[in-house]
Amino acid sequence: MRRYTPNKVKHNIFKEDTVMARTSGAKNIQKFEDRTKVSSTSSKEIKHLAQSSKSSALDQFKALLKHQKNYLNWLESRHNALNDARIELAQLKSENYRGPKGDTYRKYKWYAEHNALLEAINGFEVFYKTTLINLAKIIRHYVPAEKLSGAVDVKVLWGLTKASVPELVFEHQLYHDLDNVDKVCFALVGSKRYNKNNPKSNLRELNLALQAIFQVRHTLSHNHGVITISDKSKLKILGYDATTKEVIDPSKDGLGSSITRLLEQESKDFTLWLLDKTADYLKEQVDARGLELDKKIHTRLQKLLGNNQKLDNLDWV
Repeated sequence: MRRYTPNKVKHNIFKEDTVMARTSGAKNIQKFEDRTKVSSTSSKEIKHLAQSSKSSALDQFKALLKHQKNYLNWLESRHNALNDARIELAQLKSENYRGPKGDTYRKYKWYAEHNALLEAINGFEVFYKTTLINLAKIIRHYVPAEKLSGAVDVKVLWGLTKASVPELVFEHQLYHDLDNVDKVCFALVGSKRYNKNNPKSNLRELNLALQAIFQVRHTLSHNHGVITISDKSKLKILGYDATTKEVIDPSKDGLGSSITRLLEQESKDFTLWLLDKTADYLKEQVDARGLELDKKIHTRLQKLLGNNQKLDNLDWV
């Protein structure tokens, strides 16, 4: 009969825990090329996305920016708390305290700010896409197929009853291009917001700023933030100076904050503009085509874009 050995059991438990904790390079992780599925988790389990599916695209984007701000503040507070704890410990031991390695902290803090800014700009593009696809779902039956530019099959798809059609028609488009945003807006509600190539546009300054921000996103994403000759030239055309071979610094001169503030404000202004133009468009459909407006559409538009007097004054049936 084998005798019970406490030390051996303890060792085995420790070994098992160690294996379970292994991640990087662990043999128990299946190679990606051997997998047949991309793993995913419900957004409810991802804390900073927990309520996103129940909110509007604007609320989702605002929540993203708030999460990033809280994240960066949390990093700062953890660093300060660790520094204070080390000072207190050194005093208790009557030792000289040299402080944490500032270079290491600054390296990872910059890395976090870099990722946060990149995600914010990406999130703004998602805001455009989510807003317009959801609007297409709501008012689809009030938009004639002939208004959609593109191949014949797109117009055929639009006439089908499947709910996924707006995604098939609009999801693949690039929403970091203001011309594409205008194109989709015009197809859905007959109006363009940006008119990027019109030098007399009343949003000229905003247009240049948004294009520069998307160029910053390109540099952060594709060049690790290093400003190339091409990046410098494109930014210069838009009215912004940049130094080649240097790295875009989100923390310097409040650059990251200035970008996120502009994006947050424009997400609000764009939503209000789209609400106004949607109300105008639906009124035109009633007046010109004699269409009836379903009250359910009113409720869904309120949830997506908010409400205004124009929308309330339409003849909802």
